[in-house]
Formats: sequence, structure tokens, C-alpha cells
Amino acid sequence: YGQTGIGKTHLMQAVGHRVLNSPGMSVSYVCLETLLNEYVESLKTSTTMEFRNKSRSTDVLLVDDIQFLAGKDSLQEEFFHTFNVLYDAHKQIIMTSDMPPREMPGLEPRLVSRFEWGLVTEIESPDFETRLAILQYKHSLNKIRIPDDLLVFIADNIKSNVRSLEGALTRV
Repeated sequence: YGQTGIGKTHLMQAVGHRVLNSPGMSVSYVCLETLLNEYVESLKTSTTMEFRNKSRSTDVLLVDDIQFLAGKDSLQEEFFHTFNVLYDAHKQIIMTSDMPPREMPGLEPRLVSRFEWGLVTEIESPDFETRLAILQYKHSLNKIRIPDDLLVFIADNIKSNVRSLEGALTRV
């Protein structure tokens, strides 16, 4: 978990790409909004078994923005069972959020408990060296020459998140 623009989705997708390079492994990525839309559609079209099988038949399930599960009781029930099926089968579940599970209002206690079975880690803002490395890498992709001291200036002054850092580089 961590603030917006810090790289949670990027990190999660990197894990997914690594899994895809492993022979015989399957990975499914979904943002919670898409999961919700697919769930509602499966209810409308009486295809809930297909919906369940899609998430439950993967080796690694990646769910982005899990905090939006809060307050959606029916989907929480469905996700609870999906979580249990995958966990019991020794599969991996990776979720991102902007807050730790314990702080998500409207999330069922049994889900909070299960989410805390795993490793709950805060992704913090990058330090100066990391910010500078990001800027240098992004700059290397451009054909425009920017002096190194300007990259250092940006890295030293933009500390909030990676998106703000990239935005500053784009504006320059």
C-alpha cells in the first residue's frame, strides 16, 4: 500500500511479467473496478461460474486498488471465497491499495484478517538517489538534452511521488 503515484501498480505488474516468464505459470491482473463490472455482468447473464473460474484458476492473482472492495458486500463475499480457494491451493495473491487493510472502512473483518495473513508493506516515496535514477532513465529515453545539474535540482525538489517527478521532467 502507499500513496497515489508511488509505483504500486508498476511493481505489481513487474511481478506479473516475471511470472509470465516462468514455464507453466499463469497470472491474472485485474483492477477492482473491472472485477466489479465483470461480477455485475456475470450476475446479469447468469455466468457466475465462469466469473469464479477466471480468478480461481490462476497461479498468481494480481488485484489493483483493493480498497474499492470496501462497502460492496456481495463482491466481498465472492472475493472472500476466491481468496480462500487460492490460498488453500498455495497460489499467490498480490493486492495494491492506498491504505493498509486495517484502515479500509467498510471492509469485512474476515477479509481484513485474511489480507493480514500475508506481507503488508508500505511503499514509500523514493529517496534522492532513486528519484535521480528515475529521472536519468526517463531522460535517456528522450532525444532532448537536459543538463545533469537540472536533473539533480528536480530530484532534490520533487519528493512527493514518481508521477510528480515524471511530470516535472516532461515540463522541462
